[in-house]
Amino acid sequence: MTRNVVLVTYDSLRADHCGHWGYERDTSPNLDAMAETGVVYENAIAPASRTNPSMAGILTGEPMVFRDQVSNPEIARSHLERHGTLAERLRAEGYATGAFCPNAYASKFYGFDRGFDRFEDFMFDNSRYQDIFQDHLGDSGFYTLVRNLRNFVFRQEAFKTWDSYIDEMVEWANDQTEPFFLWAFSLDTHFPYLTPRTYRQWSNLFDQYYYNWRCNQLINEFDIDISEREVRKIVDIYDDSIRFGDVLLAELLDRLSAFDPVIVVHGDHGEAFDERGIYGHFFPSLYEENVHVPFVVEDGESTGTVDRPVSLVDLPDVVTRAAGVEDGSLTDIGDDYVVATDYDGRNDRDITAVRSRRFKYIRRSENGDENRELYDLGTDRGETENLVETHDIGDTFGALADRRASHESELLGIQRAAAGLHDEP
Repeated sequence: MTRNVVLVTYDSLRADHCGHWGYERDTSPNLDAMAETGVVYENAIAPASRTNPSMAGILTGEPMVFRDQVSNPEIARSHLERHGTLAERLRAEGYATGAFCPNAYASKFYGFDRGFDRFEDFMFDNSRYQDIFQDHLGDSGFYTLVRNLRNFVFRQEAFKTWDSYIDEMVEWANDQTEPFFLWAFSLDTHFPYLTPRTYRQWSNLFDQYYYNWRCNQLINEFDIDISEREVRKIVDIYDDSIRFGDVLLAELLDRLSAFDPVIVVHGDHGEAFDERGIYGHFFPSLYEENVHVPFVVEDGESTGTVDRPVSLVDLPDVVTRAAGVEDGSLTDIGDDYVVATDYDGRNDRDITAVRSRRFKYIRRSENGDENRELYDLGTDRGETENLVETHDIGDTFGALADRRASHESELLGIQRAAAGLHDEP
């Protein structure tokens, strides 16, 4: 028997700021409860550190290869079309499919509406706004300012909180003939961190506005230098946003309880807070703060903890198994190692990370120079001591990273041809 499915995606949600993963603050009580009674993937890794390539990999089950500005819509469109999406797979099984996603980089503009009967991105039905957004992609000045001001005024994109559209999601579900697949995307944990007064526990209104303003100053800076107090204040408003975003789970569980849905929750990537002179996720980074994310399934039946690494490109298999569309155990997921990749066209910075349960290997190529790092996550969770010159296992991981890079070069030519782009590095 197939089950209704609700997929909840939290933008910029790092695992180590959630209670189940050891955080000292009570930021995520509803997610923590699901982790206790459902299936939790302790070492879930996003395939990239930014929404567009990460979600393209997550919804297709195939990592997106890109060697261009990540904001190029043709790359994502061709990837989603070529590999097919989870929504297309479920619709072929008779599911009604609906998505409510205010994130522009996972919108119909990039082709993420493939397979959805209804795809509400709250903005891209407006052709004038599409023009503004397209101009913004190639310009970091005037059109970016126009876009941000418009979104602030109309409370769209990153300014749109879950409480402003949950009624639409519930109404859509109530109108469907079962089974249904509902994708709920929450930007509440993404900058700017906008938390209603009644949900703020660690910050106040002044903190919220002032430190969001400070975050805006740091977004495009590398090697930032801010005080420990400022970092703590920024973390405070981030943690409040997690606490508020977590309430969405309670609302969905309550208001959709009659449908007895499977609930799948994950982060699309993490968020840095000056661990390495970087704030946010706007510079490519594959350290734990940017790729280690929560991933939990609550189906009312399955329980267990998966300690081995799991890439979020396995999410379609997890969903179809939990839904009863495919056979297989929810705990029989993962491998000895997983891979994440990222690319920065501005600096020709190409990064591949190979992550096992204990070790993380990072291969970085930048302007022709290559750097390799190896960290023992068992003793060095913060990835501060590079062991690549002293630990023999570095050679094994390096070979895996080199093989992955060679494979991606081959895939890149296919992807560019499918997208109608010239085949240059």
